[in-house]
Amino acid sequence: MNYFQDKNVLITGAAGGFGVEFIRQLLPLGTRLLLADINGPALEEKVSSVMSSIPGVAGRVVKTIESDLSTAGGCEALYRSCDIPVDILINNAGMLTYGFFHEHPADALDRLMAVNMLAPMRLSRLFLPDMVARRGGHIVFISSLAAAVPTALETSYSASKCGVRGLGMALSAEVKKFGVAVTNVYPNFADTGMLNTGSFGSATVRRVSPFMIGSPAMIVRSALRGIGRKKLNVYPGVLTKAISLWAGISSMVYTLSADEQ
Repeated sequence: MNYFQDKNVLITGAAGGFGVEFIRQLLPLGTRLLLADINGPALEEKVSSVMSSIPGVAGRVVKTIESDLSTAGGCEALYRSCDIPVDILINNAGMLTYGFFHEHPADALDRLMAVNMLAPMRLSRLFLPDMVARRGGHIVFISSLAAAVPTALETSYSASKCGVRGLGMALSAEVKKFGVAVTNVYPNFADTGMLNTGSFGSATVRRVSPFMIGSPAMIVRSALRGIGRKKLNVYPGVLTKAISLWAGISSMVYTLSADEQ
């Protein structure tokens, strides 16, 4: 039996690039999916598209939930909406901002930190007592290579992902004695809609070289392999592994170039 068969898996940000790929790869493994996203209609559309492309799979989508995770109330509402025990929580929802940090609007920074950092903390705190009581469960954090190699002009995003990295590593040391596993995943730039995020302020950000961009399919496949092995840290792809190793022996910061208007 594979690790994911007959498990109840909650995925946040399920209508996004990684979210859809998690759905596509988990359904054939016999997983029962609870899917959450802020855009309910888009989520329904993506689920329908995936289901029609892989008919007859062993898994199923139990529930789709429209959910805004930028507030504590939204996180609590999602927890209450899950009417079956969650075996694996995949904290995938996230957002990105480009531009000079000092030119970012305060509300944009607040929302980014709420979605990227506070939501994984809040959801983990809500679901952990049930996992601890059952002496089993798995919490997954989709961090970023930016947690190891911070990215200029993505300063707030890098800060949030550094926080997620620390959360996962510290939490793992706390909960493993209760039979709960934790996995941090560190993708590099990926071919998802986040790369099309606009810039704030005077910086027009030049986009990333195609050489640096990985496919969501490869990243999720690597993530699932690491989750199944209960690895704490997963670096998808050869390039990501190489960069993370180099970052460990140097003070490395990746710099996106910008034109000042």
